[in-house]
Amino acid sequence: MVPIAEYIDGWIAIRPHLPEAILQMPLLLRLLCYFLIADFWHYWIHRLMHQKHVWRIHKWHHSPTHMYWLAGFRATIPQDVIVNLPYLFAWSFLGLSPWWMGLAIGTFNALQNDWMHVNVTWRSNWLEWFVVTPRYHHIHHSDKPQHYMANLAALFTVWDRLFGTYVNPDDVKEPLSFGIGEEVPAVRLALGV
Repeated sequence: MVPIAEYIDGWIAIRPHLPEAILQMPLLLRLLCYFLIADFWHYWIHRLMHQKHVWRIHKWHHSPTHMYWLAGFRATIPQDVIVNLPYLFAWSFLGLSPWWMGLAIGTFNALQNDWMHVNVTWRSNWLEWFVVTPRYHHIHHSDKPQHYMANLAALFTVWDRLFGTYVNPDDVKEPLSFGIGEEVPAVRLALGV
């Protein structure tokens, strides 16, 4: 599904031309801008996908009844298309970067995606103040209604804290269970219809 989504994104993605002054900033600063902008908009797109009329394109991602590292790659074509857009937009900050930057960021994003879905309850309260961990993200995949709009961040947990979707993992005392609580034909789930 990824190649199809990338093809579609090639037609619809907005890639702004940034002023030369921005492109001349140090690479580390531009990289920080890339991650902040992409992750901020990913948060809002993820939040949108949990709304009633858009939920079906994201439902497949939440359908597993157990967490495992590949769960992050369960995505419909529409979901992949939409989620890629902020990253393609923010890529403009890295226009004058070394040839290996795309490979490094792609690898990092894949590992972060696998990491937050892995079936461990590794605990690090100080790290969760900054980045999403498995324990933090598993709350989001809970089948309990009070968690449906919780911990939506993909990388930086600050978005959940700023926009009222944060649930402290320490406050969730009961064991988590996962899934969407309904039987939907696999083909419909995979297509997002």
